[in-house]
Amino acid sequence: MKDIKAIAMYLPQFHRIPENDQWWGKGFTEWTAAKAAEKLFQGHYQPREPLNDNYYDLMQKKTMEEQADLALKYGLDGFCFYHYYFKNGRRVLEKPAENLLKWNDINMPFCFCWDNTSWARSWSKLGSKLTWFDKEKERVYDGNGVLLEQKYGREKEWEEHFNYLLPFFQDDRYIKVDNKPVFLIYRTDEMACFTEMIDYWRKLAKIENLEGIFILGVNSCNEKIGMDGILFSGPSAYWNPIISSNHIEYENRNGIKCFDYETIWKNVMIAGSKKNVKTYFGGFVDYDDTPRRGSQGVAFINTSVEIFEEYLYKLACKNLSQNNELLFINAFNEWGEGMYLEPDKKRKYAFLEAIKTVKEKLESVVQDDNEELTSALKANKGLSGNVEVINTNMEKQNGKFKEYYFLLHRWLQLKEENKNLSKYFMDHGYYRIAIYGLGVMGKHLIEELKNTEIRLLYAIDRNPQLIYPDFEIRSVDDDFPRTDAIVVTATFEYDVIWNELKKKVDYPIVSLAHVLNEM
Repeated sequence: MKDIKAIAMYLPQFHRIPENDQWWGKGFTEWTAAKAAEKLFQGHYQPREPLNDNYYDLMQKKTMEEQADLALKYGLDGFCFYHYYFKNGRRVLEKPAENLLKWNDINMPFCFCWDNTSWARSWSKLGSKLTWFDKEKERVYDGNGVLLEQKYGREKEWEEHFNYLLPFFQDDRYIKVDNKPVFLIYRTDEMACFTEMIDYWRKLAKIENLEGIFILGVNSCNEKIGMDGILFSGPSAYWNPIISSNHIEYENRNGIKCFDYETIWKNVMIAGSKKNVKTYFGGFVDYDDTPRRGSQGVAFINTSVEIFEEYLYKLACKNLSQNNELLFINAFNEWGEGMYLEPDKKRKYAFLEAIKTVKEKLESVVQDDNEELTSALKANKGLSGNVEVINTNMEKQNGKFKEYYFLLHRWLQLKEENKNLSKYFMDHGYYRIAIYGLGVMGKHLIEELKNTEIRLLYAIDRNPQLIYPDFEIRSVDDDFPRTDAIVVTATFEYDVIWNELKKKVDYPIVSLAHVLNEM
């Protein structure tokens, strides 16, 4: 039986950047939020202070050398760096990973997790996305609340992003599965171009003599074509009843939402596997985001190293039962969210020592293939199977309604800005189009494009009995005359529809969700 590699999530926020100076004040880093934290209820563990006041700077090579040595000493097999890449290739917090690429003498295996969330400070345009708690006066920023906006573009932008990642993928230290570089992506449910982009990246990878890319969707409800697996990243995945199939109560302590630590870990153990893709179950150290979100924050209570060690071992067995090669732990250094393995003044090296103990225990039982591990594997297989079908049905319905809600919300925002979707089509040269899907979204699109320069040649629908007076409706089994593009309005199943359409046509296929999000 193979062993499992422990990978800790890694936040590259511990150095000064111009954007943080502008938005949050000169010299702002993760340490700024951590130092400003306050006790907000009785027994609240804040502020959290690193052992020996080690308020390090990630621009210093010595810092990353020490972190790499610490990880190896206590049984961590690598770090998963958060990767921030936005519209038009804008990057932030990229220097630590770029420096690591240059400092190839540092023994730090690594991979990337693309946090593709837009950064904003108000509900305007993008929803409520308060990234950092700020008790001081408003800083200078774009008046609509947007700090960094996420837009994916099309093939040109996808290739530019891939070319940026390529030197990292080619590094000998980059973590791979089946000789493919591991790449995690958040918010795949809201990423309309996911399947197309990953398909394009894999073609580029082949040109560069890579065997592919191993893609994991983080906390994804929808299983999309192009995913190699889904990672349930703790703790947020496990207080989500759609994933855990168990609603968790919380205590309100002086306005702070407080979850019991062991209760969340128990939810980890009952979380079910996805039906059609490999499922990775991630662990967590602790959680308290009040340094970032203040009185709107969430915190754990009754956290203990003993509980962490007990359930981390069970979690490792659960992942082994799924034949998983990787065990993700959140996190190595998320001080602003209370998730860190690094030593602090209260617990010192205790969480790291727990990692080492679990790894040694696993090495022993895997080699011996003893009864303890065998029974644990059987138990976890049973737990996974019990809730799989329930989760699949609940997630599908929840995901569909959630997606349509956000799409209609975005459409209304564009209306409020007097923007018509015809602009996107004209900008891309799509003047003669076909529409796939004549449900609610399809009918709204038809109305949107009336009296514009965009001409609808025909529609495609699974119900060939539909009649529309202004254009022809074709069955999904018919041939499709050439157009400038086919626009798919059945967005929830877009990856499946795109995969089928590309076998029949050699011209652009685009999701209505992608159009809305790129406007």
